[in-house]
Amino acid sequence: MKQAIIYAFKAVTVFLVVSCVTIVAFSAGAAESLTYTAQKYYYGQGVSRDFNKAFQLYLQAAEKGDVDAMFIVGGMYKLGQGTVVNSNEAFKWLYKAALNGRSSKESERILAQSFITGDDVPQNFTEAVHWYELAADRGDVEAQSELAYLHFTGKLGEKDYKKAAHWFNVSARNGYPMAQYNMGIMWYTGNGVEAVDMVKAYTWFSLSAVNGHKSAISSINYLKTVLSEEELQKAQNMSMELYKEIKQIKRQEGLQ
Repeated sequence: MKQAIIYAFKAVTVFLVVSCVTIVAFSAGAAESLTYTAQKYYYGQGVSRDFNKAFQLYLQAAEKGDVDAMFIVGGMYKLGQGTVVNSNEAFKWLYKAALNGRSSKESERILAQSFITGDDVPQNFTEAVHWYELAADRGDVEAQSELAYLHFTGKLGEKDYKKAAHWFNVSARNGYPMAQYNMGIMWYTGNGVEAVDMVKAYTWFSLSAVNGHKSAISSINYLKTVLSEEELQKAQNMSMELYKEIKQIKRQEGLQ
């Protein structure tokens, strides 16, 4: 009798295990189906484009565990597509997606900014740096500049001007005006670089001004009163060479 009970127990156990696997598979399949349908409404593929329907379907898929849907829901909350703008919900879903391996350089920067400000999550500079570094390594110019700023101001502990100069330089060469202005500051003060160099400071201020940074214009006008005619000519030539170099980088990126 005991043996029969044991066999029955084993059979029930096997049934439960198989049932759980079936339920998980069904749930995953249902989530994928929802995501597939949502995509059709999002892009208007075979149906009228409808962000509201797309959002509701993506949300259902995300709640069932679809990581791609989590990522998209976070983005839609951030942009207000098919729903109202909700930074808290945007963070929640983008963070869930990122922790499950689905993120972009933009979403990583958004997560970092939330940890910096403490608006949607408790403020945490260590977490912020983690996400900024991921985004920066992927080529996000704002993340590169913000990472430099954290090192420059000592938000991570001690100030590290060399790391600040490194990331400002990377961001500046990728065409970010704020970083270009700050590279001018680094050369003007000599922080994080070999030495004070007014010619190189002018070079970066000039590029920043071309890209619309207003403070850079004042800096250029001041340096014109400090530099000799020869130094000014050298600075302008360097600016032009660097301008061409950055333009070439951007063209190459556009072809990739």
